[in-house]
Amino acid sequence: MRKIIFLGGWLAVAGVAHAQFTYRLDQSVPVVVNEQLLANAWAGGLNSVQVSTMDLDNDGQEDLVVFDRASDKLSTFLRQGTFYRYAPEYESQFPDGISQWLLLRDFNCDGKKDIFTSHPLGIRVIVNSSTPTELRWRFFNNDAPLLTIGFSPPNAPPLPINLQIDQQGLPAIEDIDGDGDLDVLNVRFVGIGSIEWHKNLSMDSTGTCDSLQMRRVTQRYGGVTECNCGVFAFNNESCANATGRTQHAGGKALLTLDVDNDGDHDLLMSEEGCARIYLLRNEGTTQNPIFQSATIFPSTSPVALLFATPFFEDVDGDGIKDLLVSPNAYDNSAFSPVDFENSILYFKNTGTNTAPFFRLQQRNFLQDSMLDVGKNASPAFFDVDNDGDYDMFISSSGIGGFDASLRYYENRGTATEPRFEWVTDDYLNLSLYSLYNLRPHFADINADTRPDLIFTATGLFTGLTNVYVVRNTAPEGFAGDVPQALDFEIGATETVLVTDVNQDGLADLLVGRATGAVNYYQNVGSGNAPSFALEDAAFVGLGNNTSRQNPALAIADLDADGTADLVMGNQRGRVSVFPNYRNALPESELTTILFDTTSQGYIEKNFGGRIVPAVANLFNTSRPALVLGTVAGGLFLLRNEDLATLPDEPVISLFPNPAKANEQVVTIRADRSLTVSFFTALGQPLGGTYLLQPFQDFPFQMQNLPQGLYIARFTWRGRTYSRRLVIVN
Repeated sequence: MRKIIFLGGWLAVAGVAHAQFTYRLDQSVPVVVNEQLLANAWAGGLNSVQVSTMDLDNDGQEDLVVFDRASDKLSTFLRQGTFYRYAPEYESQFPDGISQWLLLRDFNCDGKKDIFTSHPLGIRVIVNSSTPTELRWRFFNNDAPLLTIGFSPPNAPPLPINLQIDQQGLPAIEDIDGDGDLDVLNVRFVGIGSIEWHKNLSMDSTGTCDSLQMRRVTQRYGGVTECNCGVFAFNNESCANATGRTQHAGGKALLTLDVDNDGDHDLLMSEEGCARIYLLRNEGTTQNPIFQSATIFPSTSPVALLFATPFFEDVDGDGIKDLLVSPNAYDNSAFSPVDFENSILYFKNTGTNTAPFFRLQQRNFLQDSMLDVGKNASPAFFDVDNDGDYDMFISSSGIGGFDASLRYYENRGTATEPRFEWVTDDYLNLSLYSLYNLRPHFADINADTRPDLIFTATGLFTGLTNVYVVRNTAPEGFAGDVPQALDFEIGATETVLVTDVNQDGLADLLVGRATGAVNYYQNVGSGNAPSFALEDAAFVGLGNNTSRQNPALAIADLDADGTADLVMGNQRGRVSVFPNYRNALPESELTTILFDTTSQGYIEKNFGGRIVPAVANLFNTSRPALVLGTVAGGLFLLRNEDLATLPDEPVISLFPNPAKANEQVVTIRADRSLTVSFFTALGQPLGGTYLLQPFQDFPFQMQNLPQGLYIARFTWRGRTYSRRLVIVN
């Protein structure tokens, strides 16, 4: 075991290396909302999903593979009876290259579902070559885009072209003509809302279904053209001739199923500017489809969800496929806002696969089992009730994303075994201030030693994003008044961290810019009247870089070596650490910090876009945990692999010690939450009582104390500990 030694006020740690920045995903911490224990609390949230089924663990049951278009992240869930358990260990077993959309379909009839997803030039196909013990994949045709034979001039050889689809939409990949191989239906790539049918000739040419030999049969499948939301032209008429409207371009989603048990494929269709799904019944045959009407679907409980996209999968394990609906939109629309806490609709099929009858069961399928506050979750931790453990706060976007609030979860467990229980959706009534895009953290902005609530937010009516402060007026814990703006404007997607960078006792700012740069603004004012001036436009060498846009930051001593480290999350969903950040260089960035149970090594994981990190010692161990907020509205909990509990006695350091009389600040660090008071050698108090956050620097301003001996008295769980502070000329 590593040894921690206290020497003359300095904290010395032996044997610490970068290997100490190693974490595992932890799902063990209970979270209770409305007296309901969340089974998948730390699964990261979901927004705009595409749902497929697949047997991940080879137990004979179909599990769930969910791709979230909003965060560009794949999530895996194992079926356990009628319940799904979040199983992130399978996510790393899927290949790189999945983006925009994902459908799992078995095209080569080997009983293993293959991947169909977006390719820069059309459709990417990845073949499932798994064994009973391991998921394996290989690119189809060396990762060339899927080809189709287009229309060729008379007497000309067949001309293969890329099978292009609109990346905003979703094709239907099914056996359309019933010959045993998979075909593709997609809305025409350019301009017009008619449907192309690409027939697979694999069965025709070889008698087997083990290939994808596509030929475009028609660009007018079923004779229908989607013109606008709920407006269709039939019988091969144009939108202008049939309806007098201009045809509508944009993303469109397709799904085929037999709704009336007549043996052919009916069509479900939606589009990005619409909140409805429309059913087009096939009044022809599989070989010669005819659509002549469109009705809102399902008729019993019509969907009202922006770009509602349907999926036909058995999710309750009864052998009958159900209907799942989720928006295929990246974000909210001012004209049709989405409640991203309730954006996965589950309709149970009480009929059959060929004569379905759908009953709405819930609007938050999977989401009801996890922490999901809508979108852009940003976590913060602070012991607001002064009971010795961390409470949790999460910013909530609100329905439509324009009425942000702060949710409060009280820690009703202990300092070593946390248990979070929901208290309110609107802590401090922040929803009354017409703000959105809220990101909170706690820091001492006015040098009174009490952490204040700091948050950035955008004004609904002004459109301006600013830094706001709710000053802490409580001697212990937290009590605050109305938010006050700092008059420090940033971009809507940019981030701010209040921290004392230069250790002068004043709160500085680190700003994560949309360009990927990190700016350091030094506080050139005072504690009561902070004023900020740009000191470094590329702090730690982090200048403009589009691969890490809008970096969000947190600072703490992650490895207990006595120096503060920097945690950075970015818009691509990646998290990295800069050890000893005040002396760090760009090349010191650590990205492979998460242990992967499949490879038994450390990986760089995609946690979903716009990651916001927070640090909290939730388990009373020698190293704090990381909690990551996601664009999908959820959280991931990363626990350091060093599970050693803290020693019985607190480890405290003061430096410099001895300190020179002309020094302005003595920095204090402790390994747990303590209070500290200062006294002269004769016992006379010097100021009030201050709260220390574990593993974080606390700057004590000496205020030109004369040389001599002083006593720092610390209190923890009713016990007191003293340290001597010597000031010399």
